[in-house]
Amino acid sequence: MGVKRVAIVGYGTVEIGRHRDRTEGELALEVVRGALLDAGLTKDRIEGVFTTPDLRENIGMQGNLLCEYLRISPKIMAEMACGALAVGLNIRYAIEEIKSGRIQVALCYGASREGTVGWFKKNDPGYGWPMLDPTALQPFGAYGVIWSYAMSARRYMHETGATEEDFARAAVRNRRNAAGSAVAAFRNPITVEDVMRSRPISTPIKMLDTSVATDGAAAVLLASEEVARDTKKQPVYFLSLGNYHDNACIMPTDGCRKSITQFTATRQAAARAFSDCGLKPADIDVAELYAPFSPHELMIPEDIGWFERGEMVRAIREGDTEIGGRIPINTDGGLISRGHPWAVTPYYQLANLVRQLRGEAGANQVAGARTALAHSEGGMLNNGMVMILGRD
Repeated sequence: MGVKRVAIVGYGTVEIGRHRDRTEGELALEVVRGALLDAGLTKDRIEGVFTTPDLRENIGMQGNLLCEYLRISPKIMAEMACGALAVGLNIRYAIEEIKSGRIQVALCYGASREGTVGWFKKNDPGYGWPMLDPTALQPFGAYGVIWSYAMSARRYMHETGATEEDFARAAVRNRRNAAGSAVAAFRNPITVEDVMRSRPISTPIKMLDTSVATDGAAAVLLASEEVARDTKKQPVYFLSLGNYHDNACIMPTDGCRKSITQFTATRQAAARAFSDCGLKPADIDVAELYAPFSPHELMIPEDIGWFERGEMVRAIREGDTEIGGRIPINTDGGLISRGHPWAVTPYYQLANLVRQLRGEAGANQVAGARTALAHSEGGMLNNGMVMILGRD
């Protein structure tokens, strides 16, 4: 008989930053141990293992290595890659395996020393980037993705009247929230003026508008409702999950007819998630958004449905996304201030939302939080996933 509900029953994280003297395997073991202790379960309960790429060319063997370290033999194991959507796919696969009744407890984790190994430095300007189309973009030396986010930001300014100072306000909010985080890489206060004075990267995006390649590791334990009832702490249940893949990798290619400031993947994923659980955007108490650059801290909330087109300009100025505001966003600092090891980041998002729904977020606690939303993406918001969580 299938399982009705699946819960997060434990999580483990390490501080984001640089872990030059530790391997990905060592980081993974620490967060797995933390998740087991948090749940009050032993490693022998793990029946499924799902992970994301560790970026060190282990050719899909990271999960195998972890099982050897732990001396466990899961019924199912998978390493998935789909840009930053990989974590969401880990979660989705684990939920489906538990709901089917094939397993009862799944370990989902990621460990990456992206900053230490200089993963992005392998893709130097002038040499193109293998991920990008070789005919359209590589001959021009296009690399990375920041240029596409910058074009999107400039267009949003044109369409809505947003300013670079408005983008900076999102970065300042994130840094203020990061000051109360135990895992954030960047906690020193900044001001709008600091952001505006920081070095231009790809206008209108500046250094302090930008997430940084960092090292990190995080894990969550998922369990059936039957198991969750007997775990150590309050379980947080998945209420729904929406997923959508748009027909583009980085920028829309539909004859310039598709918006680059409203994203089909995010909108569709959110619509599916809300439809499946019967909630509306206004029912969400706290949210984690996957925004690697501050301009998209304004666009994504509109796509999710909290604000109408262009309303985020006013909302960011009036504090609607602050803790205590209409919809608190990125209460742990977000990608920009918590740090952004992309193959792990959504696990940090989920860990923060578990803390919020358990009432364990300390100075950053959203009072009375009962429902939460996690958004992640791949490409330049062309793959979207929205997870809605809640507590009893």
